[in-house]
Amino acid sequence: MLIEEGEYLMDQDTKVIQELQELKQKVGHLEDLLTQQQNKKGKAGLFRTFVDAVVSLLFGLVVVGPVIVIVVGVLMVAASWLGMEF
Repeated sequence: MLIEEGEYLMDQDTKVIQELQELKQKVGHLEDLLTQQQNKKGKAGLFRTFVDAVVSLLFGLVVVGPVIVIVVGVLMVAASWLGMEF
């Protein structure tokens, strides 16, 4: 009975080792793909940089600007309720 349990445990250990090796290969493959993607991103051209700058500017004008105006307006209304003058 001990021999059978020992063989069973060795068989499980072998399966676990094989699964770990397969996982290691998959992780290695994913690391390679990630490295390739990072290398592609690193080669941003002038056009890509310009487009990113325009998108950032538009985001600032369309989203951040009105939010700041609303916040300042609310603060001024709150200040007027408290009797402060500007």
